[in-house]
Amino acid sequence: MPPSGAASKKKGEQRVGDFALADELQSSGSARVFRALYAPEKRDRSLRIAPGEHVVLKVLRDVAARDDKISQLFAREAELLAMIDHPNIVRFITRGVTGGRVWTALEYVEGEELATVFRVMQQEKVRLRPELVASLAADLLAGLSSAQQLTDHRGRTLGLIHRDVTPKSVMLDLKGRARLVDFGAVLLSLREEPTVEVVGTPGYLAPEQAKKDQLTQGVDVYQVGLVMFELLTGERAFPIESATDEALLRAHANNRRAPWPRGLDVPIEIKALVDQALGTSPEERPTDAAAFYALVEQLVQDPEESHRRLALVARDLVRTNPEKPEPLYA
Repeated sequence: MPPSGAASKKKGEQRVGDFALADELQSSGSARVFRALYAPEKRDRSLRIAPGEHVVLKVLRDVAARDDKISQLFAREAELLAMIDHPNIVRFITRGVTGGRVWTALEYVEGEELATVFRVMQQEKVRLRPELVASLAADLLAGLSSAQQLTDHRGRTLGLIHRDVTPKSVMLDLKGRARLVDFGAVLLSLREEPTVEVVGTPGYLAPEQAKKDQLTQGVDVYQVGLVMFELLTGERAFPIESATDEALLRAHANNRRAPWPRGLDVPIEIKALVDQALGTSPEERPTDAAAFYALVEQLVQDPEESHRRLALVARDLVRTNPEKPEPLYA
């Protein structure tokens, strides 16, 4: 075992730009994602971050950096996030290239991934109360609306679509707010031609995605509807464990989602909104995130109280606190 001084020196050398790597959060074929510490030799006053604060550092793999398509999408994600300033979307910090490694630094959100919240609720056999689901959805839609309404330098709407709103792309932070944290290569302009490949996550595709039809911002509305259905029922609308890829794609294309469970205690107005969001065609749904937000927001009677209770969900339920307060759950 090396002496402690050598070990700390080696750890200190694991840097990317002005950031010291702390630990790896996740890894994919195209990028590695780290928690890192902002430790500059000389502070950049233009950055909205102080020395000693943590960030999420996305580092493009070498093989991905040599792929023009992947590297362009990686750069575009950073450029678009730099244009967005909204409390329900992870904040862009900076980006750069160090030693040939391409990276982007984003705000580090303390909280729990919504996919983890859902998994633990299944294990505990509890569900979020409908009013808390509405509050969480309103947060998501407010953030999505901000992205969808982005304009270019001429004031023209870009017409962005997230395309991959899933429980894994959402964090429930310790203030009880839903935060969109993953925009990796999924933002799309309405001006672009449809691709020949299906982009999105199995189990969370809108019918037009599965059919490779022209997309609209109604895709994001549909996916928020799926997240709401999941949190309200404790079940996935499109179970992915028991279906082949082809069968799941056909189910998405034909909107053959799971029905509402019998005897479910959910207000009829919330059910009706979710059903509207899950319309088979974009024409059946609210046109975009702003339109859906206007409907959902009316059902949130006390946003501050809802955020307080959702904060307890992130803090106590997921961390399996035996004293978690029962009134939070249905």
